[in-house]
Amino acid sequence: MVFGLFKKKEPVKVTIKGTGETFMCNPDELLMKAAFRQKVDWPHSCKVGSCGSCRATIVEGEGKYPSSPCDPTTLLHKEEMDNGMVIACQWVPTTDVTVDVEIGKEGDKRGMV
Repeated sequence: MVFGLFKKKEPVKVTIKGTGETFMCNPDELLMKAAFRQKVDWPHSCKVGSCGSCRATIVEGEGKYPSSPCDPTTLLHKEEMDNGMVIACQWVPTTDVTVDVEIGKEGDKRGMV
């Protein structure tokens, strides 16, 4: 039997640029869900990836969009994605990250009609 072949995923640290506030995000946990769980006043509206209000810029670190019925990247312009912007309610950090987001600010709801 081989041990150590499958490394257990560990929580990652999220640091908010500007305030220095930090919180932990569990493996495979959505960024915004982790923020809410720890009482961070993340900007949001729909919570399902259709409005864009929760978008934030990843300054440092990496992550991914898990499989989802909708494509949250349609809410972002190519330049925004190229500059690290993500839809936080649908994005999962896979390493420690530093994120630029205006905590407590109401999102712009760009995708809402």
